[in-house]
Amino acid sequence: MQLYKIGVPELAIGPLVSKLKSSLYIGPTLWLVSGGSNIPISVSVMQALDSDLSANLTVALTDERYGQYNHPESNWTKLKNSGFDPKRAHIIEPLKEDTSAGLDSITAYYAAELETALDNVNTAIGQFGMGEDGHIAGILPQSPAARELPGIITSYASEPYTRITITFNGIRRLNCSFLIAMGASKLPQLERLISQDLPLSDQPAQIIKQIEESFVYNDQIGGRN
Repeated sequence: MQLYKIGVPELAIGPLVSKLKSSLYIGPTLWLVSGGSNIPISVSVMQALDSDLSANLTVALTDERYGQYNHPESNWTKLKNSGFDPKRAHIIEPLKEDTSAGLDSITAYYAAELETALDNVNTAIGQFGMGEDGHIAGILPQSPAARELPGIITSYASEPYTRITITFNGIRRLNCSFLIAMGASKLPQLERLISQDLPLSDQPAQIIKQIEESFVYNDQIGGRN
């Protein structure tokens, strides 16, 4: 795990663009993007990718908020509304336009689509944020997702959203991760992440330590690579 202190989140854009480009030049690449404060970063990163190069890219979400297709709290809806232009990339949306599909059906569908993508790319890169409680993707501490599950996607009811999320098992399938966590409120969890090896159920963000290559960008702590 490599730690970098940056003044503003935009300084993480260049390294992520560089990693994606180098991967795309080699072959098909999967990029898992996150919601929340990471959305503007994802928009800018996508803008920096050439259209021709984007044809080698598959984009999916680390987690989604279950509901009707295109509902206003959907991470994918927020991403699109923020100006995310996939260009020629292949997009895997968790929610289906068939509004009759239930949670179990949608979870199984997204798991199958993501499994196919992982099986057919050279490199899988995850872009994550971290919550003030230490959660990553849609894996909240002590939630049903904060357990060792056999599949790569799971879903569960929580407040205020029912969540569809990648699992620890799915995150382990990634070749590289970028964790971008900004703000003084993240300092306690960053200190725990860096200095302690905690159970994943207590601090799900610990999972990035199990990825071959992981980078942490923040504005609180630096110099501990």
